[in-house]
Amino acid sequence: MNKGSMWKASLGALWLAVAGLAWVPTALAQTSSGAIPDGRGRMVALAAGGNHSCAIRQDGSVACWGSNVAGESTPPAKGTFTAVTVGAYHSCGLHSDGVAVCWGDNGFGQLKVPSNTRFVALASGNMHVCGLSASGTVACWGRDIAGETRPPKQAFVALTAGAEHTCGLRADGVAQCWGSNANGGATVPAYERFTQMTAGSFHTCGVRADGSAICWGNGLAGSVPTGQTLTALAAGDEHTCGLNVGGTVACGGGNNNGQSRPPSSRTKRYIAVTAGYQHTCALTVDGRAICWGDDTYGQLKVPSGPFGMGTVAAGYAHACDLDADGSLVCSGSNSSGEATPPAGSFADVGAGGSFSCARSATGTLACWGFNDSGRASPPSGQYADMRVGSLGGCALTGAGGYGCWGLNNYGQNMPTLLPIWVGVHYRQLSRGSFHGCGIVSDGSARCWGYAGTSATTVPGGSWLAIGEGDQFSCGLRSNGTLACWGGAMAATPVPAGDFKALSVGEEHACAIRDSGELACWGSNAHGQATPPAGRFIHVSASYTQTCAVRDDGSRTCWGGSP
Repeated sequence: MNKGSMWKASLGALWLAVAGLAWVPTALAQTSSGAIPDGRGRMVALAAGGNHSCAIRQDGSVACWGSNVAGESTPPAKGTFTAVTVGAYHSCGLHSDGVAVCWGDNGFGQLKVPSNTRFVALASGNMHVCGLSASGTVACWGRDIAGETRPPKQAFVALTAGAEHTCGLRADGVAQCWGSNANGGATVPAYERFTQMTAGSFHTCGVRADGSAICWGNGLAGSVPTGQTLTALAAGDEHTCGLNVGGTVACGGGNNNGQSRPPSSRTKRYIAVTAGYQHTCALTVDGRAICWGDDTYGQLKVPSGPFGMGTVAAGYAHACDLDADGSLVCSGSNSSGEATPPAGSFADVGAGGSFSCARSATGTLACWGFNDSGRASPPSGQYADMRVGSLGGCALTGAGGYGCWGLNNYGQNMPTLLPIWVGVHYRQLSRGSFHGCGIVSDGSARCWGYAGTSATTVPGGSWLAIGEGDQFSCGLRSNGTLACWGGAMAATPVPAGDFKALSVGEEHACAIRDSGELACWGSNAHGQATPPAGRFIHVSASYTQTCAVRDDGSRTCWGGSP
């Protein structure tokens, strides 16, 4: 990337999916944000299947490698994608407008995508595919040997598919599976709640809110890596690999081809992992895909990267971009050093009022710029998720812990204490100028801090994302609709329709529709609520400006100086 121009494609961050071959694994694995969407538009970058894999390049195109006996590794030459998933001998990609397209074997109708349907996520099984809409409904197609394409009438926020079974995860963390249960992979353990799920050929696993995991089915309960605080999990045929909060991968289960033996390195850190039949792939912080295990069909011969789509953070009068090599590029005001990022390799970035913060692949936090009230002084430790507000930020450890920093005159750094029940933790945490909000593992939400404008009075229901403005809050519900409360924004009509990502600024908010187009509302004094046309995968709203990443990886900002 040209360091003089931050508006080019960069590294991404991102959902992941997996699938398999006849006796092949299928799985859906996520990055540190977990299986439940984080509401920031992060999508799939890498998918390992039976004997092939696919990945999304920084310009939105798809590259595949490995077996190509049915054309499964020959993706469409045109189009920009935000997600990819792979099956036994087929692959599917999700266009930026939510329309799915599949290629490869069509012996069981795997390529017959439902018409006039938009999705926000895809999951491929052995010979079937399922898509998740922004409203939480599921549609499936392909082989239906055991009911794997007949989803229940439930609203889900994430999907994963095994060889002959499919599972959905609700916003409250409860999982439900359908299809074949011959090996017990569709029998979810009672009383469990998860933040992420992954299905192998005939076993299924889930990650709890505290970073621990459990697997069931096919006698592979012990395949889950032990002694780890996991942020992502990927199940293969008879092996399971997890990404821990420190950016390393650990595996358990079958290892006859080395699929459970990640390459050793003291410096290599990962942001995503995916498991195939007897091979495993992971995405490094600098956008490279690395695979290990069986190479009979060239599964380990990864084309050159970088892979993934990038992210951008809008601050008070500056913006920062995460580059494809994990480095940071900032532009705009630099009066307090907020646009002079440190050297190093990072997995996430945020920007606030004259300061910026970044999270490394190892989970440590770094901030720079104006440090009034400690806004640029983050806590030490390893964190799985970071969100920066105008006067501070909050981060989650991945094991149920958290740390907030910055101005605390109204207790905005002190999240509401949760009941001491097993499995009850925050799965999203953020803060604005004078109040903060968090989404709990059961899908409910809490807000705290200054309550004079009712910005902390959260409506009932289940949520995917919540953001805080100056005197208000807005949220993205698990059914894809929007709501705002507190201050003048409570009386401002929110855009109608289904949405998949949300960002809240000081006096305005923007959201990405399931079609990829942007909608903004609230103050528009500087043009910050008048988005450009096109399709986007990430949006960041701030004071008087908004920045976003287009579906081709390019950046754009609009609005004006304060």
